[in-house]
Amino acid sequence: MTIISVVLGRTFHYIDAILPFRFGDTDLPVDDIAAVCLLVYFGVSTLVDASSSEGLKAEEEQKEAELAVSEFSRSSSGILAAASTVISTFLLVFVAEWGDKSFFSTIALAAASSPLGVIGGALAGHGVATLIAVLGGSLLGAFLSEKIIAYTGGVLFLAFAAMTLIEIVRG
Repeated sequence: MTIISVVLGRTFHYIDAILPFRFGDTDLPVDDIAAVCLLVYFGVSTLVDASSSEGLKAEEEQKEAELAVSEFSRSSSGILAAASTVISTFLLVFVAEWGDKSFFSTIALAAASSPLGVIGGALAGHGVATLIAVLGGSLLGAFLSEKIIAYTGGVLFLAFAAMTLIEIVRG
């Protein structure tokens, strides 16, 4: 998913280079401005969701994921059960990530930044998030509320938007 997002973002960046948008005598980096707008939107919408969230959405998603994985892996045993769990988890994560905030954020960052840096950062971020979710999800959930995690995510989206905007202004 990360590679697909980066390819889409870089494509958007190259289209902007081929068909520049001029405002007077200045070329405006439309891809970078779009990235800032997208990151600001995600930041604000995440903060709004966090302030009005009741935690039901996460519980519903967790139940759906557990049900999908258990149904898929129930039909096999041993190595086949492990393989079916890997396949079902991959498909579940792939479909869940397609079109979500991290997907579009990666596209936005890839349009405005180094593709290798975005790939490295996105893979590291997904890896750490997955490690935390797998190893300490229930333990971490006892100490951090979903609202705190959502507020942190919203602030980070806004911070990335600010950093991208600073890069645009510096030229």
